[in-house]
Amino acid sequence: MEETEEQLRAMCDLTDEDNCRIERCSAPKRRIELLSVRALLKAVGINQTIHYDGSKPYLDNGYISISHSADIAAIIYNPDHSVGIDIEKISPRIQRIATRAFSDEEIAAANGDLEKLTILWNCKECVFKLANDEGIDFREMIEVEMPSDFLVQDNFNENIIHYPLLIVNYPLSIINCTLKKSGISKRFSLFAMKIEGNTVVWGRLDG
Repeated sequence: MEETEEQLRAMCDLTDEDNCRIERCSAPKRRIELLSVRALLKAVGINQTIHYDGSKPYLDNGYISISHSADIAAIIYNPDHSVGIDIEKISPRIQRIATRAFSDEEIAAANGDLEKLTILWNCKECVFKLANDEGIDFREMIEVEMPSDFLVQDNFNENIIHYPLLIVNYPLSIINCTLKKSGISKRFSLFAMKIEGNTVVWGRLDG
């Protein structure tokens, strides 16, 4: 998100609903986030307005998930099934919430690696978004099974600011996650990569 608000507006096809939502935002950074997402939507050729059910975005046709870090906006779209995405800046602050969000086994598996700890958080955020249930305890209800040989792929490209469509062209390890709540278990298949000091995770509910 390096463009100005004026540059981003030129990159979007804003509807009246878009304009109303953006104009209601007094914080310049929030307006940049909203415009960046709409610029990405146009870039991938999806001519639809983003609606919101509370804070959850949705489209009239297909499924979308949105995430922002300090300096990057990300979207994922699928025409047929619900998808989730989360992007986070890699930072030592993840250690402050680790014991509240992660199980002892997950913390041990990460072994103090900030990237892996951040990916654990990404995974739990993805599951939370896909489940669309406010009553989820990250530590107690979401289990992340990160492979022992998991390697965070770095997809940085110096041309990324000119080419916003990121093509992932290498094998990705699946991270399996389980949500257990009220006696019901749901499985999720997620993928991860690193870009410009951020980790990003995306995926879907199995089945």
